Amino acid sequence: MSKTLIPSLKALQAFEQTANCGNILKAAENLNLTPSAVSHQISGLELYLNKKLFHRNGRGLSLTGAGQTYLAAIQGALHTINSATIDIIERQEREELNIHTSPTFGHLYLLPRIKKFQTQHPEFKINIQCSYEDAQFNLNQVDIDIRHGIFSWTNLNVIPIRNEFATVLAHPELIKETQVEKPTDLLKQSLILSQSTLIQWQQWFAYHNVELTRNLEFPFTFDRSYMSYETAKQGLGFILENSLLAEKYLSDKSLQPVFSSAFDIPITAHYIVYPYAHKKFTRVNIFTEWLLSELAQNSHYRNNR
Repeated sequence: MSKTLIPSLKALQAFEQTANCGNILKAAENLNLTPSAVSHQISGLELYLNKKLFHRNGRGLSLTGAGQTYLAAIQGALHTINSATIDIIERQEREELNIHTSPTFGHLYLLPRIKKFQTQHPEFKINIQCSYEDAQFNLNQVDIDIRHGIFSWTNLNVIPIRNEFATVLAHPELIKETQVEKPTDLLKQSLILSQSTLIQWQQWFAYHNVELTRNLEFPFTFDRSYMSYETAKQGLGFILENSLLAEKYLSDKSLQPVFSSAFDIPITAHYIVYPYAHKKFTRVNIFTEWLLSELAQNSHYRNNR
């Protein structure tokens, strides 16, 4: 095996800078060294190579033939080392945060806020999966799951999301046009059915002591709540949906509550879920605390009734 011959990096830098600048004073300034230190490095390199690299004269320094050849050979390597060093210093290794969420919560609540989370925590690479099926933590490499449904999970850490209400919503113009004032007035209107909500129309009417004398008919039926919101936004009917997820529609006034908050039904439809073992993960704790903080600030609906 041949012996590896690599001069000191300081000597190579001194040689390159001096060759490029044409004098030791400028090279020393660029390297933040004294001229004598640069001169010493060059002398040591010449001794190591057993070659003169510079012609020394009263006008400064100029490369010898050996110096020109050596400079051409090492400049690319020095540039590569410099680039690699800058890259490794500036690059931040980002830890992956794997989130699974129900589609409507992800679409209407989480995604509008994800930029805020990323700005506060740029150290994370965020992966989001959406489906109504519960995440299989041991198979899907999921850190945290935001589930929709009725609580039925064991051996998992479960945090219920508060301040959710089943609320009747509609476009302001539709409310004005139909002059709906009480629950029975809705029986004459176009009701949109969202199959995924925990409280259905029949339950809402029963809760308010409205007896149904016939089966309800629905001009639109959806298996995703965000489709119900978007349809109601077009003035095509009344929806019974989650007030928490209606935030953007309430903010831009494309939807508004039909009745006062006395007609809302409190629900717990979403949960933050993860294995107890995930409590040790800083990323899980950071995301959970951030999400709960965001939820605690969700006062738009309550303050605009």
